[in-house]
Amino acid sequence: MPSQHHFLCTVCYLVRESTAANIDAASQLPTPSPDGALIAFIASTQLHIRSARTSDDVEIYDLPSGFDQSCRFVRWYRSRHGGSKCASQRLLLADDARIIIYDVTKSQSYAEITGATSLTKLDDVDFGWTPDEVMVFSDFGFKLQIWSLPTKRAVEVKDPKSITSCYSYRPMTGHLAILTRPAAHDILLIIAPQSHEVLSTSELSTVDARGIEYSPDGNWLAVFDTASAGCRVVILTADGNHFKTHSIPHGESNPGVRRIQWSPTGDHLAIGDCESNVTLLGKNTVCAFGPSSYRRTSLTFSQFTPRLKFFHPRTLEVPNGIVWQEELGPSRSRSYAQAKQPATAPSYESFNATKKRSSGIALMEFNHPRGDLLASTSSDTPSTLWVHSTDSRPGETITALIHHSPIKALSWHPTVPDLLLVQCAIAEPASYVWKSDWSEPRVLSLPLKAPMEKIGAAWLATDDDSIRLMLSSAEQSAIKQFTHEGEEVIDSVGQMGPEAMFDEGNSFDLSSVHMQADKYPEETPAVGLSTELGHTLDVEDTFHYRHQSKTAT
Repeated sequence: MPSQHHFLCTVCYLVRESTAANIDAASQLPTPSPDGALIAFIASTQLHIRSARTSDDVEIYDLPSGFDQSCRFVRWYRSRHGGSKCASQRLLLADDARIIIYDVTKSQSYAEITGATSLTKLDDVDFGWTPDEVMVFSDFGFKLQIWSLPTKRAVEVKDPKSITSCYSYRPMTGHLAILTRPAAHDILLIIAPQSHEVLSTSELSTVDARGIEYSPDGNWLAVFDTASAGCRVVILTADGNHFKTHSIPHGESNPGVRRIQWSPTGDHLAIGDCESNVTLLGKNTVCAFGPSSYRRTSLTFSQFTPRLKFFHPRTLEVPNGIVWQEELGPSRSRSYAQAKQPATAPSYESFNATKKRSSGIALMEFNHPRGDLLASTSSDTPSTLWVHSTDSRPGETITALIHHSPIKALSWHPTVPDLLLVQCAIAEPASYVWKSDWSEPRVLSLPLKAPMEKIGAAWLATDDDSIRLMLSSAEQSAIKQFTHEGEEVIDSVGQMGPEAMFDEGNSFDLSSVHMQADKYPEETPAVGLSTELGHTLDVEDTFHYRHQSKTAT
């Protein structure tokens, strides 16, 4: 835990040249690795991998011709069992025709997968449980392929649900739970790590499941149903057996579920519904058995009963806290001021008078690592943030922050439990930071040219006690530091060339990906195999390894 006396917050912006000829590539935000050690970016038609701590290039790769127009994905390998501190050495780039995997310890691309979605477009791609696995989702939920880089083989899963949260890896063991819909019912598959053998297949009671998530301890699976089915969350055991279904009692208002999230400790499951409420299910209950004259036996068992409920009304009253409101001063300077209670949160219609909206909880994030704070926003009042207590003041709203623009991202610091980053949809180099012991929230604003079309933000990893934060656009950069009390220490703005770079860290990317291109090293073709569950077939010219990786087995 960083020392409070050495608390620093650093904000970094990037300055790069852009022209009309490469406007697509210029809109790409730099992509930090999860461990905060490396950052990937494009400059002079090359992919650069740079050290965040020394600002030196670790590797520079030439990209295929035309890849700047076709590339849609860039993904670092994020450890699913070692946390953000696990070193990130691999990343992939992908378009609809090819997936290129890079290993920063090698001077050329490590491997390439082509033709994985020959009949449809590529819908999504990411690393699997290990950096040696690549998951390829076809468009329209046609199929999922899990490629093994060492064996050059792929396991094919048909009819995965075409939703972003259709799968979840079990912590510690790597078992894959995936939702499929081959016919009129939702089917849950549990797939073994490495061998990818199907261990169990079960039909769910859901109407149309919208998401699945393993608990942090790996003992439970939570599946939430479509909103039209009402508030239904199915709790399953780790191997997919039904344990309990949480639903609203008959006769009460029965809104559908927008999203779910486990707390980092696994003690709570948060359910955000379509009426802008968050219900916390408590997992554990302790009971004592046996008469008083005998030694009593204590047993902890899982109950999953509603413990707390948070509301998000337009009229804000925080009896034991403060409502903060963003103010615009001269020259559009931004700051927070204490609002008189009760305050009124701006409605969705005040930002989008004609656009149809989806109601309910929009964002919901527990803090790390304790999970005793929950930050949330509602689609009905998109510019307002609530911070709730789940432990020390259970059920209370600690504070509320009202902004001039809708909130588009939230990010708790990975090691400082009460430090929250808020990103709003503004075309200015500004971001918002709240900390529980500050006298007021801070707006990190820098005197750079506006408007800025795309802005990214990320907490940064450091080797000392400082806490660092990156803000980046495709064109501009600057640095600020704040003390533990939130006071500014350094304010510097610099102009750097297109190859200049900055520190990076645990990322949430706020833009699509477009990469520049150049000549590509000569390929060494190889023949790979794609194995469908229960079947094996030959696929020619599918998997291409570089010279240095031919020894992979």
